Amino acid sequence: MNTAQDRHLAAIFFNRVRELGERSFIKVQRGEQFDEISWRDFGAKVRAAIFALYALGLNQGDRVAIIGENSLEWLCADLATLGGGFPNVIVSPGLSDRMLRMILGHSGCRAAFVQNETVVGRLLDLKGQLPALDCLIVLDGSGAGLPCALSFGEFLSRGARADEERLGAILESVHPDDLATIMYTSGSTGEPKGVMRTHNNLLANITNGRPISPSDPDELTVIVLNLNHLFGRFGFLKSVVTGRATAVIEATENAVNMRTIDALAPTALAMVPRVIEKFLEKIFDEKGCREQCERLEELDRRKNTGAELNGLESARFEELRAELGEATRKALGGRIKYLAYGGAAMPPRIIRLFELMRIPLLGSYGITECGGVTLSGVGDNKPGSLGRPFANVELRIAEDGELLVRGPTVTPGYFNNPEATREAIDAEGWFHTGDCGMIDDEGCLFIVGRKKDIFNCSEGSNIYPGHIELLLENDRFIRQAILLGDQRPFIAALIVPDKKLIAGELNKAESSLSDGEIEALIRSRLEEINRELEAYERVRKFGIMPTDFPPEVRSVSVFEKIKIERKAVQERYEKIISAIYSTASNGGSV
Repeated sequence: MNTAQDRHLAAIFFNRVRELGERSFIKVQRGEQFDEISWRDFGAKVRAAIFALYALGLNQGDRVAIIGENSLEWLCADLATLGGGFPNVIVSPGLSDRMLRMILGHSGCRAAFVQNETVVGRLLDLKGQLPALDCLIVLDGSGAGLPCALSFGEFLSRGARADEERLGAILESVHPDDLATIMYTSGSTGEPKGVMRTHNNLLANITNGRPISPSDPDELTVIVLNLNHLFGRFGFLKSVVTGRATAVIEATENAVNMRTIDALAPTALAMVPRVIEKFLEKIFDEKGCREQCERLEELDRRKNTGAELNGLESARFEELRAELGEATRKALGGRIKYLAYGGAAMPPRIIRLFELMRIPLLGSYGITECGGVTLSGVGDNKPGSLGRPFANVELRIAEDGELLVRGPTVTPGYFNNPEATREAIDAEGWFHTGDCGMIDDEGCLFIVGRKKDIFNCSEGSNIYPGHIELLLENDRFIRQAILLGDQRPFIAALIVPDKKLIAGELNKAESSLSDGEIEALIRSRLEEINRELEAYERVRKFGIMPTDFPPEVRSVSVFEKIKIERKAVQERYEKIISAIYSTASNGGSV
């Protein structure tokens, strides 16, 4: 049974504030420097923000949007809305005005924390279509002269008077089964669906069904992922629960500076697979370890194919493991205990490299509706496996191959959308993920595709394109890939090459690469990938794309899951696709 002190995340947070006091909690990047804020000082900000929300005239249960990028103010807004009993609606400021209107209108938000004056202006333009929206709090900027807008400092001043008794009463009034947050995902018709998460859902995701273990005083995690993504947000919320120090950097994911990570010396990092792969490539390039890495992989392949290494080779094998592991640890600040990833399967090559370097690499399968579902990398790293379910999660494979999930982490449904809720959650409480999977004899989960994303090829075979697209994008020379072949005579692909890496491979300047060189290298990579596929799955032809696919064609969800809009692909690239499948095709053949 939950006690008053551990019934929800905000209650636990204020308990940590009392325990940890002046200990450093958050490091915030300001240019080249990091400002530190203690648990006590950040707790004072969150308390003031809770009181200020009530001072604005909001009632418990009113929805409040958070539309911003990584910042101290974002974190404060998240905890204040959770602690005050105001379900927050997490929205990326990069969304279109149309999508902002749909999400804020559907959720009925009465207030919104917004990134800057630009977003304030956009919302004021939409104000006539958002009658419930009364107040805007500017996270970064003054909002001076703008109607309905307060700077973050002005906002906090409205709740500045400390009143611990009142705070305790507010926290006590928030119940575990109350709605905590709404995170919108795209629906099959293009209308966004609001995934509801209760306070109990969030806490169950953080604890994974196990007792809370306080972090060591020297532990530090760096938030590299965007907080608008559930995976990135959970990194912060786990710090709240465990008492772990957290650093928030200005750049996220691909734009992060390795020197920043080195200076912070984190004990934990969480990223998506492609970013971890790029980090590793950058480390090996900057440390001059590329040849050592290739040699280590060569010796490892020989060992795994049954060849016996001689004495000198065995000694060199162990030396290379130690050298690369040491170089990677130093590049990450020297204190790293583990790296975590989610949203997609990690390329087997990268999994094996981390094993060889003896650096733990923890993976997770998760979706917005369930949060994290499985954990891999503890004791084993099977290629393609997403690990075993957490202690508080049940998995089942339906007769049609769909993965079902049940447990306290699962959403109660979609906000104001009972029809979608009934479609997703059956009478026995199983959430239907839409992913097709298999569970092996050891309980490890493998995702093989999407239930509704199946190609019916004209020669009679059925394939899951997502599985093959994942294999293609796991190749370091392929940035993005979209498969073709539904109702077609063979499988083809649209490929966005990584020209920078190709240029490096060919020892040429990127600007001097010819189309023929790019096509030849991609063809050789596809030949290699095709060896892992059944004959009917193999990519026979391909088209090289000059730029990344736009978000209306290929998008990434809040949990970093890739979604391809097949109809949009067909309409946007009709001429290219027709050329690939014509007898006079100029597309590359494999």
